[in-house]
Amino acid sequence: MTTLDELVRRRRSIRRYRSERPPEEWLEAMIATAIQAPSSGNRQPVRFFEIASAPLRKALQEELTAGKDLFLKRVADAKLRNLINFYFRFSEFMFEAPILLAAGTVTKIPSFSATLTELGITIPEERWERDADMALGLALSGFILKGEELGLGTCILTAPLAFMGPPEKTLSLSEVKIKCFLTVGYPDEHPKPPPRKTVEEIFRKI
Repeated sequence: MTTLDELVRRRRSIRRYRSERPPEEWLEAMIATAIQAPSSGNRQPVRFFEIASAPLRKALQEELTAGKDLFLKRVADAKLRNLINFYFRFSEFMFEAPILLAAGTVTKIPSFSATLTELGITIPEERWERDADMALGLALSGFILKGEELGLGTCILTAPLAFMGPPEKTLSLSEVKIKCFLTVGYPDEHPKPPPRKTVEEIFRKI
């Protein structure tokens, strides 16, 4: 059996996939693993949506392109224009992936943080957004590691959100805030390990 350390070290963000779609039960297994992630008060705010509709994919792709074109019209600096084009290129591949998902968190759910906000003790949404984002990050970690165990590649994308309007509107979703997109499929590339910080660089006793 593959150890957790092996899965973590082996996993890469995959941006090129073979055309065949993985079995449905594998995707469901990845979601099932994500469900096991802890969340504040066990409220489980994370939601996944597979974007299987060709018209919806096309609509999102058109939004992505329109956003890129708008940015380029507003920017003259060559360095910034290159940066815009770079992130656009590293976003548009998601529409070629066998499986494309949007992931986010519900916007209305009873919680301790929500109660504090209602009482005027904390800034609206600040604490809830933090708790929800932590839950999403933990769920995504389980999702991508289960994919690695199954031999699937994944990639988490937030850059497309910078180019688009609210994806919830395009996807006709209510009471959910989309925080990222995910691609899933059989890898068609083998990226080299990226540089990582050492334990000493990120940990200290105080």
